[in-house]
Amino acid sequence: MYDRILNPILGTLYANKPSYIPPFGHRIKKVLSCHKIENIMPLPEEQPPPPWSNFNIYTVDDLISLSKQDTPHFVYLQLFYHHRQSYRDFKTAYTDGSKAGSHVGSAAVFNNLTKSEKLHSYCNVFTFEIYAIFMILGKISFCNDKKWIIYTDSRSYLEALLHISRQSHPLVNKIFNLYASLLGKGYNISFCWIPGHIGIIGNEKLDIAAKEARRITWPYVPLPDID
Repeated sequence: MYDRILNPILGTLYANKPSYIPPFGHRIKKVLSCHKIENIMPLPEEQPPPPWSNFNIYTVDDLISLSKQDTPHFVYLQLFYHHRQSYRDFKTAYTDGSKAGSHVGSAAVFNNLTKSEKLHSYCNVFTFEIYAIFMILGKISFCNDKKWIIYTDSRSYLEALLHISRQSHPLVNKIFNLYASLLGKGYNISFCWIPGHIGIIGNEKLDIAAKEARRITWPYVPLPDID
């Protein structure tokens, strides 16, 4: 039924018979075209794990307690390199998103590889940041390495993952379920906040990749948000 409305048939018949009242699909097609409303496929609802599953999101809070406004870049860098020494047996992954005008992209850097995808221009800031996490967890699931730290400069999605509920964004629940599945397979994955634009090499590469993702011309990832 949904497809029939958006792709109505018998257009020639109604065009040649002005006295015939065209069905809803033909009438709404003109409205959609006039207002440039696109056919956006919504994400299906995703249920979070039940409370008794007892899965938690693991975070590393080495840097998040400091005030970015009052902390010099070199202090952050020293603390980050000290942190990396403590977790040197963990592989690193960096995630970010970028939006400028109608161009939106998500990117991830891991194992010296870069993954970028363009999203719909209707997607808001939270969506392209959280989609980058979903993207990197999907890639990690195919890696032999089991120990990972995922770095981000977004506090909002870390808060969303730590306070998941039935009202959470579908992607947040999807990420939590994928994360729980990976933990069940023996993966050890933690999230760590880092400040952006202070010279951390992996994160600087990520900023470039996220901006490049906005220029990708293949079809965008269909996500449901409309600002």
